[in-house]
Amino acid sequence: MEIFRLAKASEIYNISTKNLTELLQLKLIPHIKKISTSNRASYYIPSAFVDYAKEVLNFETLEDATGKVEDFYNKNGTKIITFSNLKGGVGKTSVASNFAYSLAVLNKRVLLVDMDSQANTSRYFANQYFTGKSIKNIFDTLMRKEKIDNAFVHSHIHRLEFDNASLDLLPSELALGRVVEFSRAVFTMPHKKLNDILKYVKDDYDFIVIDTPPSTGLSLHMAIYASDIMSIVTDAEDFSVNGLKELASEIEEIEEETDRSITVDSIFINKVKNSKIHEVYIEAIAKLAIEQNIDNVFTISDSTRIKEAQNLHIPMLEYKSELDKGLVMSSSVMEYAIEKALEG
Repeated sequence: MEIFRLAKASEIYNISTKNLTELLQLKLIPHIKKISTSNRASYYIPSAFVDYAKEVLNFETLEDATGKVEDFYNKNGTKIITFSNLKGGVGKTSVASNFAYSLAVLNKRVLLVDMDSQANTSRYFANQYFTGKSIKNIFDTLMRKEKIDNAFVHSHIHRLEFDNASLDLLPSELALGRVVEFSRAVFTMPHKKLNDILKYVKDDYDFIVIDTPPSTGLSLHMAIYASDIMSIVTDAEDFSVNGLKELASEIEEIEEETDRSITVDSIFINKVKNSKIHEVYIEAIAKLAIEQNIDNVFTISDSTRIKEAQNLHIPMLEYKSELDKGLVMSSSVMEYAIEKALEG
């Protein structure tokens, strides 16, 4: 993936750097802005963003771009995407969180939902605990048979602001797993309850991205039931192929239980190293994807930069000291985000 600076992008769009800068400042062309110590802005525009803006906006001049920001909203309604794996430690939270952020950079209205009681997604960007202010409290309210509405759900949603985009977070906390499992004794169809919650705020977003616990259980069933599509995150290790088969069986069981048809449209193979053994496992996972009619298989190289950005509680695309490399590391996630955005 090529990464263009202002002058080169000006040539590609066939407009002056002045007009291009205005389009960038209006966020009509997705990009990553880096501010130097002299407060001068440098714009990084991945080739994938150039193609995306051309397809969505289809403008020839700056005047044609007026009011075009609305073109970024999903014409086909909100899309809910769940990221899952029954195995922990594969980087699922990192992929889900950075995917949500990539959608936000594309001018999409995004809600990131944490359904894992470990609350790693909640702390991935926010670096704080949300005890008493999480989705667990919404479940508590429902279990007391009290009414909820849009304002009540939004009161538990937290805005995450970054230099290049913002997104919303509906966080988790440690007690969520216990409350969700206890809901089996309260609700006739407990697997529908997350879907019921999201209905109140669904129209406020173009995308809702759900991260799930690395295990089977009601939290996973709720997330899958609420979703339009699923993405699986795995690694290139021996257990991965068998783990994917177990997850496929789990999905089939959920489909039978809930009468819901579930589409898995992508697999992210994370932490890939340049080794023969990883090539073998990637080939096996790709073969399984074909057998399961999964359209997309993405790979993400193993890199300390992903962990470093996580430790700083920022998206890879905001990791300014390593921005060029961060953009390359994020290419698979951006490609998937653009694919989903164009479908919207």
